[in-house]
Amino acid sequence: MIEEYIESLRRTGMKITPQRLVILRKLIELRDEHPSLNKLYRLVREELPTISFSTLYSVVKRLESIGLVKLFDLAGETRIEVNRRPHINIVDIEGGVIRDYMDEELLDRISERIGVGYDDIYLVNIYVYRRGRG
Repeated sequence: MIEEYIESLRRTGMKITPQRLVILRKLIELRDEHPSLNKLYRLVREELPTISFSTLYSVVKRLESIGLVKLFDLAGETRIEVNRRPHINIVDIEGGVIRDYMDEELLDRISERIGVGYDDIYLVNIYVYRRGRG
């Protein structure tokens, strides 16, 4: 997977720096977690203590601009989506857990409902709020 990312960076003229490699490796490791920018920053700093948040942010934004990741907001925190196939995120607000759900038929129905082509859908987030327990 990292080779695919590196090739995508090269095609867009981005240099493969040690910082970018560490960020890519961490994103791939955390892909099922949909990490926050803050969590990614903490983990990258374990390997690169001198990296700044602004450097990490600019790399992630560049990755988004070339279609390698997607950023989305969850409870005021920016999260990173690494899965590039069209899918649905089921977001458990109370538990803070995000799980990928692959269902082409449901994505087809959503695309029809909102009037966009299936191929135009990158990500659908469904937020699950639980009823009060009292």
